[in-house]
Amino acid sequence: MTTGPKLRLGKTLVPGLLAVGLFAVMALITFNASFGGMTGFPEGISVTAELGYALFGYDELQTVGGTEPFLAAVLLVAVALDAALDASLVLAKREDGGEPVSALSSTDEASSEGPETAVADGGTETGGDGR
Repeated sequence: MTTGPKLRLGKTLVPGLLAVGLFAVMALITFNASFGGMTGFPEGISVTAELGYALFGYDELQTVGGTEPFLAAVLLVAVALDAALDASLVLAKREDGGEPVSALSSTDEASSEGPETAVADGGTETGGDGR
């Protein structure tokens, strides 16, 4: 019977402390950063079109300049979401005894003999004439 979680000291504590320290540094940077005032796009101009023009280098088609910082933020968010998706796939992979387990495969002895015949009434197949 377990009485509760226990704190493991030593080498296992170091990665946790590093993660907390990294979070603290990033929080300090975020809180001390100064962001400019909010400015909107003029009426009738599409933000998406302006970002597309900046992405492909069509500066002559842009009506409002200075969308590159916007574009950098969109690309950074895209990279962060891609990394999160990759990490979720790695974490979702199941392993049994160090070997990856596929969601659609089976390792039972019965399944290795061959596929069983499905019977409509839920019973087992008895032969040709035994209905």
